[in-house]
Parts: sequence; structure tokens; C-alpha cells
Amino acid sequence: MTELLKISALAKTFPHVKNNKDRMKGLFHILKNQSLEDGISVLQDINFTVRKGESLAVVGKNGAGKSTLLKIISGVMKATSGTVKVHGSIGALLELGSGFDMEYTGLENLKMASALAGIKERVTEKIERMIEFADIGDFIHEPVKTYSSGMVVRLGFAVITETRPDLLITDEILAVGDEAFQIKCLAWVEDYLANGGTLLLVSHSIYHIQTICKHAMWLEGGSVKMYGDAYKVSKAYQTEILGNLEPAVVHQDISTYHVAGASLIGANGEVSKEIDIKESFTLKVKLYSPDGQKPGLNLGLISYDGRDIFGTYSSVAQVTPKAIDDRHFEFNIAFRNNPLLPGQYRFKLHAMTPDLLQTIDTYELDFFVNGQTRELGVCHIETEWH
Repeated sequence: MTELLKISALAKTFPHVKNNKDRMKGLFHILKNQSLEDGISVLQDINFTVRKGESLAVVGKNGAGKSTLLKIISGVMKATSGTVKVHGSIGALLELGSGFDMEYTGLENLKMASALAGIKERVTEKIERMIEFADIGDFIHEPVKTYSSGMVVRLGFAVITETRPDLLITDEILAVGDEAFQIKCLAWVEDYLANGGTLLLVSHSIYHIQTICKHAMWLEGGSVKMYGDAYKVSKAYQTEILGNLEPAVVHQDISTYHVAGASLIGANGEVSKEIDIKESFTLKVKLYSPDGQKPGLNLGLISYDGRDIFGTYSSVAQVTPKAIDDRHFEFNIAFRNNPLLPGQYRFKLHAMTPDLLQTIDTYELDFFVNGQTRELGVCHIETEWH
């Protein structure tokens, strides 16, 4: 597979600019091409390779160095040290309005972009297709400075559709466009990749990362924390960064009714905290009773960001727990063909008094759902299309 991009020992340091003295000092170092020993290190020892036809996502918190990395690769910025080797043409969508003259009309900018991209054949036809893709109506004849952010994105992406670079680099910029245009762009990207295109994408959208990209790189503090399969990297990132539920808690008075323990049993009969999509599993809940009477159970399910997904009571199912001994009882709740989509979830369990009128305690159990899907939301709903 042809190597399009190779990054070796890449580092970027910015000068401190707290005052005029710092600014002059930083300018002096830049003009003399000297290293900044006391500067702000944004990227350190970045190494990776992108080959033709690959799709790589870059994830990380704000300030991790993602945008700086893309600017260095696209030639907007120079690295402090290390090497960037590019074999092929690059198309970059990094910032709103980058590459456009705000005083020129949209049409004039399309003509200028076509010339800069080296388009020499069927120029008029290609510009007409760009106009059709951008779909901004008569605004194509107005200065770009009058455009909304979404219109600027439309114009920029329209240029990419006809120049079709060997390597397409895009930041989170597509999040600015409306939903219909995002769907249109994603369809184009899928076609671009299917026909041998190569993509380097920065995004916080786990869905886009898992459905578009084959590989992913997680940046943290300017360094590579994890690199590999897009699903595995994005899952780890979501768990630590996006999926940070508060620590699971147990609030109970051991002298009264309470949840004494809980576990998930997978389809293989073993205890696990990871369940696959559509895998049947069982939630086993152990309850304590101080007087031997059978307690009830209140069960809730929430997503990693605290959204309520499902809740029910043992009284709804009209069942009582089986006795383990004089003081302990157990509920086994079967979940058939797990409908939850990939992500982190939590069961919230509450013991109830035997009369089912009072909730006593809170016991929480975290678990993960594994799998790859292009569906959105928290659960799969069976549909039949005609």
C-alpha cells in the first residue's frame, strides 16, 4: 500500500507571550530558527504513517494538540522539530474561511480555488457542480464576508468534491453545517474512501469515528496515548473522557433491607462487565432481609451521560425473589437479545420493603456494551422496511 504521509518524531513548541518582552524574544527565536527551551510544548514525539486508502481519526480533549497537528501536516504551520513527508496532494478543511478571500463572491472564490488546485479541463462544468453541491442559492454571487458559518463550510467542501485530493484532512468543521448537509458530506466521504481516497479526520463524534475510520489515534497532552483500531481507541476515549460517570456508589444500612450484591452473567454463563450487542444476559441481584420477609426491587438503567433509559419494579413483573437462606434472597432478571448500542451504561438498584412502598438504598453496577454499528442513540429498535 502506497505511503501518503509519514510523521517522525514531530514536536511543536510555542513561545510564551505574556508580555511584549516575551513576544520579542519569541520573534527572535523564530527569525534565527532557534529552539524554544522554555516555550509551551504542544506536541511531543508524534510518530505515525497513513497509507493510500486508509482513514485515520484523531481524538482528544480540547488543547490536546489535534488542530496543531493538522495545520503542520497541511503546511499552514511549521514543526519545531521532526519530519513530515507527504507523497501526493492534500486538501484541508481546517478553519472557517481558510483559503477564501472574504471580499470576493462565492463564485469568484470557486474560480480562484479551481485555478490554485490546477484544474484545467472542463473548468466551467466542475464549477457548476461545486455550486450545485454548495446549494447556497443566489448567495453564490455575494461576498463571502456576508455568509453564515454554515454557508462558508458548504463552499469549502464543494471545492473538495471536485479537486478530490489524495489526502483529505478535515477538522471538526463539519459540525457547523446543518444536518442535511452533514449527511450529504458524509455520503461524499464514503464514496471518496470507496474509490481509494485517504482521510485524516479530527472529531469528537464517536459515531463518525467508528463508522468512517478504520484507525484512530488518541492524543493527550500533546502525546500519543493510544493508536490502533478505530472502535477500540474510540471506546477507550469515550470511557475515560466522554463516558466519565461519577464513581458507582453503594448507599445502604446493613441493619435493614438492602442490595447485598449484583452481577451480570453473559450468554456463556460467566460473570462479566462487558456484553455484546444482541447478546442475551442476566442481571443477578442479591438482597438482604433483617426479618426473613421477601424484599422487592427497583431497577433503573442509565447511559454514560446520566440519561434515563429504562426503569421497572419487581411488582410490575409480579414476582418475588427466591430464598438463598433465612436472610438472603435473589432476583434473576433476563435481558433477551440485548438492544443497547455500544457504550457505557449503569444499573441503579434499590431494595424495597416487603410491602413495596418504600425504597431503602442505592446500589450501582457499571457495564459496557461492545459492538460496531452505524445506528444512533442508546438502543436498537426492530424495524421492517418496505
